[in-house]
Amino acid sequence: MNDGIFSKIGNFLGLAWSYIVIGRDFFWKGVRFTFATGIFLALAIGIIYSLISPIWTSSSAPDAEGKVVVFKPNGVVVDQEPTRAPNEPIEEFLNEILDSGMPEPRIYEYKFLLKFFDDFTNDENVNSMIFDPSGLSMPINYVMPLAEKIKGAVESGKEIIVRAEFLNDVSYVLAASASEISAPYYSFFSINGFGGTREYYKNFFEKFLITPRIISAGDFKTGPESFTRDSMSEEAKLNLEFYKPLWSKYKTFVKEARNVDMQWIADESYKDLISNKVSEWDAALEWGLIDVMEEEDDFDERMLEKFGSSEDDEDELNAIPFRSYLETLPKEEIQKSKNIVKVITAEGTIMGGDVMLGVAGSDGIVEMIKDAHEDENTKAIVLRVNSPGGSVVASDYIRWEIEKAQEKGIPVVVSMGSLAASGGYWISSLADKIYAESDTITGSIGVFGTSFSVENIYDWLGINLDGYSTTKWGAFDPIRQDWPQDYEDTVRSGINSIYVKFTTQTSIDRNIPLETVREIAKGRVYSGERALELGLVDEIGVTKDAIEYVVGLAELEDYKVVYAKPPAANSTGFTIAIRNFIESMRNIFFGKPYQEKDPMENIQVYCFECTVGS
Repeated sequence: MNDGIFSKIGNFLGLAWSYIVIGRDFFWKGVRFTFATGIFLALAIGIIYSLISPIWTSSSAPDAEGKVVVFKPNGVVVDQEPTRAPNEPIEEFLNEILDSGMPEPRIYEYKFLLKFFDDFTNDENVNSMIFDPSGLSMPINYVMPLAEKIKGAVESGKEIIVRAEFLNDVSYVLAASASEISAPYYSFFSINGFGGTREYYKNFFEKFLITPRIISAGDFKTGPESFTRDSMSEEAKLNLEFYKPLWSKYKTFVKEARNVDMQWIADESYKDLISNKVSEWDAALEWGLIDVMEEEDDFDERMLEKFGSSEDDEDELNAIPFRSYLETLPKEEIQKSKNIVKVITAEGTIMGGDVMLGVAGSDGIVEMIKDAHEDENTKAIVLRVNSPGGSVVASDYIRWEIEKAQEKGIPVVVSMGSLAASGGYWISSLADKIYAESDTITGSIGVFGTSFSVENIYDWLGINLDGYSTTKWGAFDPIRQDWPQDYEDTVRSGINSIYVKFTTQTSIDRNIPLETVREIAKGRVYSGERALELGLVDEIGVTKDAIEYVVGLAELEDYKVVYAKPPAANSTGFTIAIRNFIESMRNIFFGKPYQEKDPMENIQVYCFECTVGS
């Protein structure tokens, strides 16, 4: 019986195994067949696509020949677009309850705009453009180079017609370069020059019992004075003198282009309105600000007569939109060299954290520099700086990473953009060479610390603070208690020591006698041209010049330029702003212990003056 049972079990297992073997063989045959078929189909499809793709590609690709380019930019001009962070839950929630997304500004890179007008000038397929510059928000220092590009296009024989409802100082200079300016009857022109008002909080703080604790190193480090004064100091006014040469360039350019006196428009033209010499409706035409005043329908009809209609619709202009036109432009040749020149951009206020629009986050910038010098193919670095400065700590982190690259023998050259002041200069001065544009705002070598205390509010409320500590300052809260003189002197000593460090490192980096640096520092702000005279920069030039120089410095026969892409931020600016606000309120009113916060975060190498009127 036992033999019978074991025999049956053996037969069953043998039969089962035979089926397993058959299944296994079929499975592997199927896998091999599928794999082979997949490879065959991929090759076949690739060959067929390569043969027939030109048929539909050529038919669907935009055709710009003989058309008028329509360019109506609406967004912010920056040196480099940051990598956007994904929306966080709070933003998603707000989007849902508001039934609309929170709009983000469109970004236009400065170098892209310059290249775009160069490409348009050199494009034989198109001869005209309808351009509306009123939607561009850009640094005032970048206007003249872009205006020169537009002027060059017109002088080459291209026709550029500006059509806008609103033009200010910046957009009008761009418009003045064009062949013609057209505006509707209810258009508005705001020619005011550079400058503007600043709020002064001295009386406000006194009324609300808030004590500003502002300590500055540098006679002209006047930005924080808005917390301690009720009016602008003479030093602050002198520190804004760098705007005059740029305003003069604006006026000269417009005078030569259109015979319009911007100074008269800003200062005297109102008298014509008061005396009824002209009406507000036709003043722009009478003063020569524009060439044609017409409503939209009349403008459209005139453009149809001038440039013709499209093949598909006789009522539609023979035009090609900006985005479609870009597809027709020749693509840049891909550089194949293994030798990399890495261009890294530090743009915005320097502070810890991520790179975002308007924020040169030291974490992201340090990461880009580190990735560059740890890559054996990186032979040189160009640091593009466009910053008013910011945190001392964050600026030093960036500077230290630059030093690491230089210690490896990698040359680092700085190209200053519209602004490279205070902390922006702090991270620039150690470069092997510094290029500034003629109207770059730089300098502002100085330091300040800001803090606020509310001891008077506690006195008014009748709240007393007392405590025990084994040390002198252990039970002292500088936010909710008055500052003893010893404590204030200690803070001032720290700020002065940083100022000494700033001026000393500038002296060493730039090979300028320390006495000279201390004389030209003091928080003074300079244009790029003046900075060249003082030795704070080496040459007037743009990023292209910096790249060419660093290539020679690295002795490269062939190379490719790679613009480092900032790492994506972990949080959006909106979320960070909400968090900072809540944290600030909690610190002030609920007394978060001051010892938990690094006091160095309150010490800034930032140029408030540089952002007035820009």
